[in-house]
Amino acid sequence: MSDALSVVVVTDALFVDGGSAKVAISSAVALAHAGHRVTLFGSIGPVDPDAVAAGIDVVCTGQPPIAASGARAAVRGIWNGRAYAMMRELLKRLDPERTIVHLHGWTKALSASVIQAALDANVSVVITVHEYFTACPTGSLFWHNERKICMLQPMSGACIAHDCDSRSYPHKVWRVVRQLVQRHVAHVPAGVSRFFTISRFSRDVIAALLPPGTAFDDVANPVEAAEGPRVRAEQNAPFAFVGRLSPEKGAVLFATAAKRAGIPALFIGDGDEREAVLAANPQAKITGWLSHPETIAALRSARVVVLPSLWYETLGLTVLEAAALGIPAIVPTECAASESIDPGVTGLCFETGNDVDLAAQLNALRDDAVVERMSVAAHARYWTSPFTITRHLARLLEAYDSVLRDRASRGVSAADTLAPGDAA
Repeated sequence: MSDALSVVVVTDALFVDGGSAKVAISSAVALAHAGHRVTLFGSIGPVDPDAVAAGIDVVCTGQPPIAASGARAAVRGIWNGRAYAMMRELLKRLDPERTIVHLHGWTKALSASVIQAALDANVSVVITVHEYFTACPTGSLFWHNERKICMLQPMSGACIAHDCDSRSYPHKVWRVVRQLVQRHVAHVPAGVSRFFTISRFSRDVIAALLPPGTAFDDVANPVEAAEGPRVRAEQNAPFAFVGRLSPEKGAVLFATAAKRAGIPALFIGDGDEREAVLAANPQAKITGWLSHPETIAALRSARVVVLPSLWYETLGLTVLEAAALGIPAIVPTECAASESIDPGVTGLCFETGNDVDLAAQLNALRDDAVVERMSVAAHARYWTSPFTITRHLARLLEAYDSVLRDRASRGVSAADTLAPGDAA
């Protein structure tokens, strides 16, 4: 790309509070270092120190998360007027022909009003699919009450009537209203120039739920990993889970299977299901939340990393971080993480939601020779083509260039091409 771009990176939290924010901030910093004009637009502070050090412009609405703000924040969660106004004001200073508004997260505080602000300013909008909020009102395609994947068409009558929310049915109704506003007022997905997907699996899932002709680009997430000798995983004992202890993540499933198999279970993280995990497996060890360096240090003590998710994970970053260390993985069949292993070579798969099958796979990796072989293969495979920030940036700029070339060839904005009936 010959000229510098203006990129507005949108994320609810301006610090790393999860995977999507981490990718947003890492991308923003890389873009700034490459000479592009970057603005980090969000709601929840403080601002990540890496973004500050990179000299990135920051626009913060200064609003707390919807979930922590009580009933008064319900309207803001559906349409955030302050965020809309601040985005419009920012975009007045930028050339719409050379500007991309790139959304990583907007449902925790900002709302879809920021998308409509970009369309009103005649600016191209792209969204990275970290979850499924562009189609599903809960963002997860998951029935929390039954703990299984939802097979209903999002926003169909059956979907709206089904009590699948992690909190309550009234909260589901609020999410449905938010989704209607997102679709018919903010023009998502109709006004979005391109959706960036981080795995083939998630692309297949979301493509089936969006209108025919929706444009996609594959833009893999960067993985923060340092190349070095592999971990001697075969000399370690714990089988490790990394992440939030919540129903859709399958923490209790792993705890149950680990007890059945009689293997040591290490949970690196925390969450609402801490007590349920300990009830299912009193011998399990839970570290609580750790910093990224502390998480990697804990992961280095693992024999195998287990990703027992019950929902359609869009990537499964932990599996890649483990492979970079030389730690094999066990993952469910219905999950994007299955793309990150070669079954029988760098890890194993089990039937999603089946604790008996998971226990069998755990038992299969008691064999030190098998683990050593998989460890060597996982480490070699990862470092043959590592997911570096340099690789991520190159692919990101290619995708941005494609979006702007499409815009130039049409000679019209995304807002001008909305189908009849999509307008508010």
